[in-house]
Amino acid sequence: MTRRQRVYAALRGEMADRVPFTCYGGLLPRGETSRKLREMGLTLVDRIPVFSFGQPGVEYETRQYERDGRWWVRNTVRTPVGEVTEELRTGGGYGTSLRHEFFIKRPEDYRVMEFLARNEVYAAAYDGYLAHLQTTGEDIAVIGNLGYTPLQQMLIMWMGPERFAIDMIERPTEFWSLYEAQRERHREQYELAANSPSEFFIYGDNVTAEMCGPERFAKYIGSCYDECAEMLHAKGKRLGSHLDGKMVALMPQVAATKLDFIEAFAPFPDGDLPLGDARRAWPDKVISTNFPSPVHLQPPDEVRAFTRQMLAEMAPGDRFIIGITENMPETTWQDSMMAIASVLGEEGDLPLGAVQ
Repeated sequence: MTRRQRVYAALRGEMADRVPFTCYGGLLPRGETSRKLREMGLTLVDRIPVFSFGQPGVEYETRQYERDGRWWVRNTVRTPVGEVTEELRTGGGYGTSLRHEFFIKRPEDYRVMEFLARNEVYAAAYDGYLAHLQTTGEDIAVIGNLGYTPLQQMLIMWMGPERFAIDMIERPTEFWSLYEAQRERHREQYELAANSPSEFFIYGDNVTAEMCGPERFAKYIGSCYDECAEMLHAKGKRLGSHLDGKMVALMPQVAATKLDFIEAFAPFPDGDLPLGDARRAWPDKVISTNFPSPVHLQPPDEVRAFTRQMLAEMAPGDRFIIGITENMPETTWQDSMMAIASVLGEEGDLPLGAVQ
């Protein structure tokens, strides 16, 4: 199998030739080690959109400035019904930024954000996806990208956890009206995805149990997965979600969804759910992990031991991918990645445990 075929087979729930080892394309530093890793079978994963967004009649302004010795960015969005702003502190590790001020701060901001949700225009962008698929080659897996479900969009991008928790209780009319406005428009995204050339899609949801809870997850997040999955399944396509948080409290609810794969799953000690327990809880779903970040800090022998433990918990090895979906420690990533790759090269042939 080519590396791309190996990843796609695993995502379909098939038994590939060996356990896939993947890394988001933007997370792997370039250089001699990355070349060696790719020679050893590491597959890069690129998440590519299949539709574009537009906002007719809306003006965007971005301003960068320095304050208190730090660099900041202020984004302003002006609409016919008002304007909203957000502020980000830039210059964090790995080129990250921290959202210091969210778009929704006042009751009147809801009107602007709901206008934006309803005003959004989508258009197919299949040519860009196909061009990326054809030019990257068989050592890169290309997967269709979806954004956040409505509730996660509000929590992560527009409100932040404090405002999210307060307004859900104190301003339910505005809160849920904004949710429903997004959900209605997202159905157009599902249709564009279903008719696209991509077989696989990832919802980038960053779900963690303590911020949504089982009941809200099932009613407001899982139901979006199911609606999208139904449209994709009708066209022979598959849906996953970036569930990289704590999952113990959501095990039954995730199992009940129509998701085909769990992506960026954080096994213990990053999350609160051991890998083997996740396998038993979700036997019909593919589990694509993020190799736990704390383990990257351990000596190579311990990284190898942890990798072997993952293989043992997931035997016979179908429906399983060991992936890297988070930034790795700058000081140890080379040793840890080589340790993972060496174990998979020596012991990752499928089915796991079979006599060769």
